[in-house]
Amino acid sequence: MNPKRRSFLKGALASSAGGLVLGSSGLAQAAMGLNAGGLPTLVLASDAAVEASFAAGVKAALPSSTEMTLLRTDRISPFTAVSEALQNKRPMRLVGLVDDASGELITAMARRAGARMTWLGQHAADARQTRHQVLSGQTAMGSALALGEQLQQDAAGFRFKAEQPFAKKGALELSAARAGAASGHWAAHLGHALVLPNAPVDAAYLPAQSKRLEGRFVSFVIEV
Repeated sequence: MNPKRRSFLKGALASSAGGLVLGSSGLAQAAMGLNAGGLPTLVLASDAAVEASFAAGVKAALPSSTEMTLLRTDRISPFTAVSEALQNKRPMRLVGLVDDASGELITAMARRAGARMTWLGQHAADARQTRHQVLSGQTAMGSALALGEQLQQDAAGFRFKAEQPFAKKGALELSAARAGAASGHWAAHLGHALVLPNAPVDAAYLPAQSKRLEGRFVSFVIEV
């Protein structure tokens, strides 16, 4: 089994099979109708380009009253802040697009803490193409659809695969071979969609220009 898939499944199973552990956490309150858009949110971005695209998308989706903390992982190690968030008893959400090494460690920390992971994505981007592989829970399927829709509108080529491990549906797979230059628009749309997975992404509230992202990234949504 792919290590990313195994990590997601362990995190997802912790939330469904570990109800006794999580019963007093923010998940129980969320289940009783807490507005997910208003949860205190720790946003993790790997660098300035990701902050200007992905983090801007997250911020655009959050109500103005939401407590939001932004952490740039190229400036400071994120692990102390992540550990504190995972051990905090109040409801909180961690949303990130970080380098793949940091993403591996953060999702492993979340799994050990018994936190709920509703989204885990792998992304690779260069000047001409982006590649995306996503595992999500049912509540985050709208995020996958929003990302797929944005990729189809972009000038660059892409490959996209989204799976719901516990659903009977097959994987959603999209691709296109194009010669246009890649941009960071996909990351801005993804940030918005991860916070509000069932709401349409209004491009008017997203950055008009997004720097191209290059490298390998991990995206995640973790709820504690």
